[in-house]
Amino acid sequence: MVDVTIRGAGIFGLSIAWACASRGAQVRVIETVAIGAGSSGGVVGALAPHVPEAWNAKKAFQLESLLMAGDWWAAVEAASGLSSGYGRLGRLQPLTDAHAVEVARQRGEGAAALWQGQAEWQVVPATGAAWEPASPSGWLVRDTLSARISPRLALAALAEAVQAKGGNVVIGEGEDQGQVIHATGL
Repeated sequence: MVDVTIRGAGIFGLSIAWACASRGAQVRVIETVAIGAGSSGGVVGALAPHVPEAWNAKKAFQLESLLMAGDWWAAVEAASGLSSGYGRLGRLQPLTDAHAVEVARQRGEGAAALWQGQAEWQVVPATGAAWEPASPSGWLVRDTLSARISPRLALAALAEAVQAKGGNVVIGEGEDQGQVIHATGL
């Protein structure tokens, strides 16, 4: 018996399936083309924080999501035995001029107040190392909240984790049973 059918095996559909399966629901994911066949299969900068200014509910929700991502992906990896490619590595951003440096310092103060001490946004001097981005001002922003992920690895890990919890991932046609969630992007 299937409790929940999810149509679409992109990041949204597989994440819903994982959440349901982790809570004991019997899950079926139906994908007509291939896992990650839509936009979920491409590389995007979705794991970078909003700037810590003009704070609102959307930015607070995104911060909460970024902060919980490490544990969430670790659970997926533990269940699946596969790497998602997730890593909270931070990032360096070049600052072009004195005005950009001043704005970045103000944002650093905002991050200190809003990011709850769980990540940092700092203005640091560029060292000129070959791996650093070139900075016309000689200054960089270093944030420790940004992360990277491999979409293909993440989707494969999620699909395997859902199946490890007793879920079923169908490529092609399948029958809807239980509650039906459409996560096809259409």
